[in-house]
Amino acid sequence: MLFHHKILKKGFLLPSHINISAASPLRSYSFLFACDCPGRGGQRSPREIIDRSKESSSMTLGGSGGSGVVVPRNFRLLEELERGEKGIGDGTVSYGMDDGDDIYMRSWTGTIIGPLNTVHEGRIYQLKLFCDKDYPDKPPSVRFHSRINMTCVNPDTGVVDPRKFLVLGNWQRDYTMEYILTQLKKEMAASHNRKLVQPPEGTYF
Repeated sequence: MLFHHKILKKGFLLPSHINISAASPLRSYSFLFACDCPGRGGQRSPREIIDRSKESSSMTLGGSGGSGVVVPRNFRLLEELERGEKGIGDGTVSYGMDDGDDIYMRSWTGTIIGPLNTVHEGRIYQLKLFCDKDYPDKPPSVRFHSRINMTCVNPDTGVVDPRKFLVLGNWQRDYTMEYILTQLKKEMAASHNRKLVQPPEGTYF
């Protein structure tokens, strides 16, 4: 995973749980940290952080020999944000932040265009994803905003049930919001969902 950095003399902060030794590849860098940094320029929006980072050199977090570091939450979300803005695959799945000024990057909106040869074909479904402070160690909460009839979706609230959607139920840290959306699209095409009677198009939970 690639992230962009500034030299330490710029005075940016490094999260306290990352240890830097003399041999560490992180020693010469401080990370662009999406936080409130009193006396260091104040708040920066995720968009500003990405724009500034593109001016710098890049390096890989992690590496061979099992010496990688755990990518902190905000860096991970910055990478997901940038990937979402570039576009995903054939465009039938997309996502983005609800508030570009939210430095904690919590609320996201996803979109899925229903798969071919199913009752969902051509329909556009909007979802809400909420990445709490423990993301990506724990999964985001996922809720359909557009009404849909699926076996893993609560018919009253639109919440995706982790007990019935194992991407959430068996969450792994390297899973992403993109992966959640692509797997939900596959779930729409599964035999138990592809022919279910659907609510009127354009209705919402």
